[in-house]
Amino acid sequence: MKSVRKQIRKISIAGFTSQDARFIFNFLKMNIHDRYLGSTLGSLWVILNPMIMFAIYTFVFGYVFKAKIPGAETNLGYAIWLIAGYGPWLAISEGLLNSTTSVVAGAGLIKNLAFKTELLPVAAALTGMVPLFVSLCFLTILLGIDGNPMSWHVIFVIPAIILQFTFIIAIGFFFSAINVFVRDFGIILPNLLIMLVFVTPIFYPETSTPPLLQSISAFNPFYIICQAYRQALIFHQIPNILSLIYVGLISWILGNFGLQFFRRLKGNFESML
Repeated sequence: MKSVRKQIRKISIAGFTSQDARFIFNFLKMNIHDRYLGSTLGSLWVILNPMIMFAIYTFVFGYVFKAKIPGAETNLGYAIWLIAGYGPWLAISEGLLNSTTSVVAGAGLIKNLAFKTELLPVAAALTGMVPLFVSLCFLTILLGIDGNPMSWHVIFVIPAIILQFTFIIAIGFFFSAINVFVRDFGIILPNLLIMLVFVTPIFYPETSTPPLLQSISAFNPFYIICQAYRQALIFHQIPNILSLIYVGLISWILGNFGLQFFRRLKGNFESML
């Protein structure tokens, strides 16, 4: 049994071993804990914040403005459609923001602890799992209230999640390394993400945009990921498999180049932190 465990520990994927998973998990817990350090409710806020946001969106768009999308028959239709896309986007946004600042924020760890620095953006990107989980739970409740429970198509959420965080981690390698040398990048990134969310059909249907933008959206990985959730969860459809393969290919390419880029620069991190 011990020999099997040793062999498992020796298994390496892109330079990462099973032992690195423990570091990632511990860094993930530390990121969540430190974010709300000193508050009365502590890490509970990581769940309450998105939950409150989704509740506000449901009330405003479902019962105040009563916004509707084509084909929706109930007041909750738009709120459900919005959260099904915005929940994954919130996870993408939080994962990218946290991974970008992960190396700078972990300067003390880098100087005092021996570990693979590239684990920091990986763990930081995974913090987006929390708002995604909250959005899926909230969406399940809304779908039940609306009389549109999830079907077997929900299984396609699993590959969507895997592709989503693979894509975030791939970009995170680039962004975290760049941010060490250009701190302004981490400051301007939230504004860039706000611009991106309004360019991407998250708050409005793709059909309401000009044909040119629709063509661009077809190759936008962020839109493809969010649309996969909507198709599987509320429309009971199989997501576009070719589009998901496209995102997987982009993630693989970016991940390989991003990891090489990060490892090439990480030798200079300590002098810049």
